[in-house]
Amino acid sequence: MKKPVVDYRKLRLSNITSNEYRHLLLLLGWVGYLVMYLMTENFIPESSCHVVHSRIDDLIPFNEYFVIFYVSWYFFMVLSLLYFVLYDIKGFVRAQKLIVGMQIIAVITYILWPSVQNMRPEAFAHDNVLTRLLGYIYKVDTPTGVCPSLHVGYTLAVLSAHLAARDHKLIKKVLLALWSFMICISVCFVKQHSFIDVCAAVILYLFLEIVLFGRDIKLGKRRIGDRRDGELIRDIDSMHYIMPLMYPNRCDNEAYMKLSVEIAGTEEYIRNYNKEHPDERIAIFDIVIAAALRTIRQRPQMNRFIANQTMYQRRCVTAAFTVKKEFRDDADETLARIVAEDTDTLFTISHKVREQIALCKKEDDESTEAMNFIMKIPGKHLIGAIARFLDRHGWMPQSVIATDPYQCSVVLSNLGSLGLDIGYHHLMNWGTNSIFIIIGTKKFKPYHDQDGNVTMKKELDLAFTIDERISDGFYYARSIRLMKTLIENPKLLEESLSEQVKR
Repeated sequence: MKKPVVDYRKLRLSNITSNEYRHLLLLLGWVGYLVMYLMTENFIPESSCHVVHSRIDDLIPFNEYFVIFYVSWYFFMVLSLLYFVLYDIKGFVRAQKLIVGMQIIAVITYILWPSVQNMRPEAFAHDNVLTRLLGYIYKVDTPTGVCPSLHVGYTLAVLSAHLAARDHKLIKKVLLALWSFMICISVCFVKQHSFIDVCAAVILYLFLEIVLFGRDIKLGKRRIGDRRDGELIRDIDSMHYIMPLMYPNRCDNEAYMKLSVEIAGTEEYIRNYNKEHPDERIAIFDIVIAAALRTIRQRPQMNRFIANQTMYQRRCVTAAFTVKKEFRDDADETLARIVAEDTDTLFTISHKVREQIALCKKEDDESTEAMNFIMKIPGKHLIGAIARFLDRHGWMPQSVIATDPYQCSVVLSNLGSLGLDIGYHHLMNWGTNSIFIIIGTKKFKPYHDQDGNVTMKKELDLAFTIDERISDGFYYARSIRLMKTLIENPKLLEESLSEQVKR
């Protein structure tokens, strides 16, 4: 027998608000609705209700056999909610959120626009168990408060949870959908509701489905709320949900960190490799890029970004850097971008870096070409406003941002190649980049042991500017330590990016 996911034997009034049991609080919606329903039934006279009727109702014949499906609704609801509360808490919460939403909107509607239907037959053509049962239903359930039909609305809410359940087989979902369909149409055949009531319930359900769970609806390969370059983070904690709302600008949320990496062993590794592979030489810059990409691949929160006050998980791991075409003051700069694959290693990344540098020195990149074209168009302020709007929503044309460094996981600047030390570099409110790394010069530094002896070690300084809203300091610290380990032990980078680093 299937074991319940929650042990309800330990449920007490004192712990009902705990994470384990608080989903049961959603059942209070039924209590609130029942109280309001009784009030509307007793205090709103039938004479003040609007009659609900359509021509389609006249075409639908009365059929007492449909009372079987109408009454089966009670079994459908009770058994479904019992199943969910025992074995699928997410399904229970989904169904109950839809039900509570319907209860709130329906009660408001019944008060502001009370409704009634006058379609019940005055007498039954047959006298049997079904017509007697229907007569009892007519007696205890008045024909007021009918639009929208909650009989239909609740059915659709529970069916939604069944269809979203991962452990349901397809045949089970099909049978449940057919059962739900028969329940929904039965309200018209037993003359409990107008066709308009059914349509209103369907519209109410669709509205709540979009409002409450629209972000989970897929349009092709994406769900509503996703961007071309990132997936909306739907299980985010409250603090990281609120922070982008309180601090919307990336530049206002920069955390600056410095890292010193011992590179004696790294340089030895580079010398040995280049000696054995003179045609495929690597440099310290390649190792830093490879280490950064693998760190980001291993630590997914480092590959998040905030756009339009919303947090996303980037779809791919990318790195960007600028390339000076010539070492002259008046020489142009162009943009290089690397897209990492899970199978990439230090050597394939190094090859991509060399390809990008060679390409950039020969011709302009796509983004530079697009910017050169835009520069010739008049109305720069309007163009800027439109560009920022498109950027916030992820709608900027791919040709414009193809090699834009600020649309990447990490931007690197090798100041050491220019003989400069590390320094602070700000992030940009433009784009989606959340990490900027500056590589400084190699230098010898003194180290003191416990006995006071001084040892000179060769180090490379790195400076990180990170958007502090995307994660916490503990996560950042572990991520940067991982990158330090990879740079100091470049042999680890011979493994693919997706290979978990064993430390």
